[in-house]
Amino acid sequence: MKETAGSDWFIINCKPKQEFDAEKNLRTLAVNVYLPVYSKRIKKNKTKIDRIAPLFSGYLFAQFAVQEFYQKVKYTRGVKTILGYNEYLWTIADDKIRDIKSRESNGLVVLRKKEDRFSKGDRILIDEGDFEGWEGIFQEELPDRERAIIMLTNVKFSSKLILPKKYLVVHR
Repeated sequence: MKETAGSDWFIINCKPKQEFDAEKNLRTLAVNVYLPVYSKRIKKNKTKIDRIAPLFSGYLFAQFAVQEFYQKVKYTRGVKTILGYNEYLWTIADDKIRDIKSRESNGLVVLRKKEDRFSKGDRILIDEGDFEGWEGIFQEELPDRERAIIMLTNVKFSSKLILPKKYLVVHR
């Protein structure tokens, strides 16, 4: 296992619904842990309530000395695995974590409001659903005003896709 240099953060995959437990247990090991959270509106008993939820469901970030803490972190209650393979663990640069932290207010990440109006020709990124991460060009909004047609650009053939507008963001 290679020791990573500097202040990169390891990506920790947590057991289902145990992100907060994993965070607490890793802190008892004196590991630097970051679990970004946001306020999520959920429906409970026919009423909507705010609930604190992990920004990346099932994941948190940790900084630690690999040689000293790898086994301890990997077998911490609530942790499923440390992402990576063989001797190479996946990391996220510290500036990406600082970017997420800079969007916090009172300990909660403030989510950016998605645009719901697009113009023909806008470059689009799909950020939810089965096609998450795919890119395209906005073609038109459908009459129900909740779905749109985009022309995929990151495939080798020309293909149109219809999906909910809430999955789309303008790609700059």
